[in-house]
Amino acid sequence: MTDLYNYLSERSLGPDVHILAASVSDSGRQPQVKVVVDTPTGITIDEIAGISRLLRNDADIAGQIGTADFRLEVTSPGIISGLKEPWQYPRHVGRRLTVQLSDPAGSDESRISIEGELLRTSQQGIVLKLAEAEKEIAWERIQQSVVQLNW
Repeated sequence: MTDLYNYLSERSLGPDVHILAASVSDSGRQPQVKVVVDTPTGITIDEIAGISRLLRNDADIAGQIGTADFRLEVTSPGIISGLKEPWQYPRHVGRRLTVQLSDPAGSDESRISIEGELLRTSQQGIVLKLAEAEKEIAWERIQQSVVQLNW
């Protein structure tokens, strides 16, 4: 639901809080509103609880979804959700990433995937340490990155 996402994106939910997704699913008797939030340093459970209370008391959300009787889930993206925005990368410096790149010519058919250790970020993009070299990747080329978990 784009309208709900846009509405929430315009709200101040706290310092540096970003809305990553907002959706409404009609699951039986009550619609369920799911909001995924994060901050550049990682969101805490206390911040999620505060945002949940703020949204639960927001009468305009009921207007957005058409009813005041809804279930609300506010959550963090979790590590397996992937990184999509530049502000998400700095806290993962030193971790291994798998990065999906778009074709520089703009073709979706030839996406490239590379894996390496995130060394640093900048306004222009990221630098990965590959097996024998460092690779600079511009933000425009990055479709999504996934943090590789070490078990």
